[in-house]
Amino acid sequence: PGPTKANHPPRTMNFLKITLGVNLALCFVLLWHMLDKGQHAVGSAVVGARQTNVATFSRMRSPVLSSFKRMPKRSVKRYDAIKGTHMGQPGGLETVKLTHPSGSEATIYKWGAAATSFKDSSGTEWLAVRPDAKFDGSKAISGGIPHCFPQFGPGVLPQHGFARDSLWNLVKAEGSSATFELTDSPKTRQIWDYPFRALYTVSLDGDVLKTNLQVVNTGDKPFEFTGALHSYFDVSNIDDIQIVGPFKGKGILDRMQDPAKVITADSDVVKITTETDQVVEGVVGTVKIEDKGKGKSLLIKSTEGWQDTVLWNPYGNSNMGYEKFVCVEAAAAMKPVEVAPGQAWTANMDLIPSAL
Repeated sequence: PGPTKANHPPRTMNFLKITLGVNLALCFVLLWHMLDKGQHAVGSAVVGARQTNVATFSRMRSPVLSSFKRMPKRSVKRYDAIKGTHMGQPGGLETVKLTHPSGSEATIYKWGAAATSFKDSSGTEWLAVRPDAKFDGSKAISGGIPHCFPQFGPGVLPQHGFARDSLWNLVKAEGSSATFELTDSPKTRQIWDYPFRALYTVSLDGDVLKTNLQVVNTGDKPFEFTGALHSYFDVSNIDDIQIVGPFKGKGILDRMQDPAKVITADSDVVKITTETDQVVEGVVGTVKIEDKGKGKSLLIKSTEGWQDTVLWNPYGNSNMGYEKFVCVEAAAAMKPVEVAPGQAWTANMDLIPSAL
């Protein structure tokens, strides 16, 4: 007998199940393939990106590294002494400019080894140059810190000796320091017949200007000398300053009197109200200029060598610019310094600005 209708539905259902199963399997295979391809694409993109970035970085890095390799060893700014001339003029008197990382600076001329400018880090000028100063080598520079050597003031030698109007050699200039040298010559031996060597160092230490003078007897017999750093200090106005030091009770040689006369100081404070030329014997190292116009003070400090303090101002002399400076000089003026053969005398002076 033939199949009955009741047997057809199971066959149809089985076929449908098989078809559905195959289709689901195909879907799963297709889905898996798509996912695998997508991951591979993403992975390839990531790897490619990484490779691209590495290549790009390598290309970027190479010139940078090369530039570092090509950089000079002195990559940090140095504050070196700068050689120049007066006002930048060709053939002018030669100068050395010192600078310090703090911002302070100083200018020194080889002529007379005279420092003519000292500015602290705020730009305040502490040295003065007179308006009648000459910068042609015809005479000493009237201003800054000229040298009186080997004689202070008038005497058997020319006024204040010969060091201030002699050309010193620059023996070293580096960083914030410069050293100058003066030795005897036929010219000096005609004036003062002794062999000698003077070394003078000017340096900046933050806001402090330091000076050191060494005089060496290079001969075979002792010699004597007097001297000073004839310092001209810039002031806002001579009437607005006072000079403070351990003056009271000290003997002062007043050279404005004729003849010069020794008087006794009755105060530790000196105000300049008239033409002044005085030597305070035995006072040095703790003298201060207080300038209310600047709102600052300047300590003139010496711990070696210098023995006296000289005060000078040509009060009333406008040609000299009296109102804009005062001389407070570290000196060895009252008693001569003796230096034995082969020996040296050393003196220092520091200029230390501060607020009032």
